[in-house]
Amino acid sequence: MKKQMTKLLCFSLMILLSACSMPKITTVEEAKVQQDNTASTLKPNDLYWEPKDPTPYIASTYNALSSQGLDEQGQAEAVLKAFLADFLTLSNKTSDGDIGGLDYIPSSSVSDFEEYAKYYYYDAYADLLTNQGSSALPEVTNIECENIQPATISYMAQDYPGFTMDAKITYKKGQEASDFKTSAKCSIIKMQDIHYVSKSDVTSGKEAGEAKNVYRVIQVE
Repeated sequence: MKKQMTKLLCFSLMILLSACSMPKITTVEEAKVQQDNTASTLKPNDLYWEPKDPTPYIASTYNALSSQGLDEQGQAEAVLKAFLADFLTLSNKTSDGDIGGLDYIPSSSVSDFEEYAKYYYYDAYADLLTNQGSSALPEVTNIECENIQPATISYMAQDYPGFTMDAKITYKKGQEASDFKTSAKCSIIKMQDIHYVSKSDVTSGKEAGEAKNVYRVIQVE
């Protein structure tokens, strides 16, 4: 299983396709309970879909993305954190087809990426759940970005403004870091794109809407 979990978590779309008063908190455990109870309240965001059944950390990354006043670099970093947190976390997923973070991928690439993710990362979901239990499912608890650089990045034979950056990923205490992807080199571009709407969302009232200027993750390796 360790080999299965460490082999992947590397993808490149450029290759695949050419987050009242309270009593005083006195302990770490009580602070964690408060965080768990409040962090899942999601702030409205017109540019990116809300994550489904978010963990407290996924909710916090989405809320950071919804914050006002972010500059271009801040937006790109927030998008990457929101994507990695939702995509790499399996503890809140219901099956190997419940892929997280798809709205942060260019909409024209989602179908290919979804298939790739299902067979090269989410394929571990059922085995982990059956043989080791739900506590073994990876859950991201922190992401740090560094070496952030503005760049002109080519995607689908077109150049876009964006950023390259490195990410360091931390998982829930008790989960062996060696089992999961803990670092990545990433590329994020800004483009005109529409919301991704999966087949399961067709009856939920979600619509793709008009294209907007959004950041999209195109490379993680």
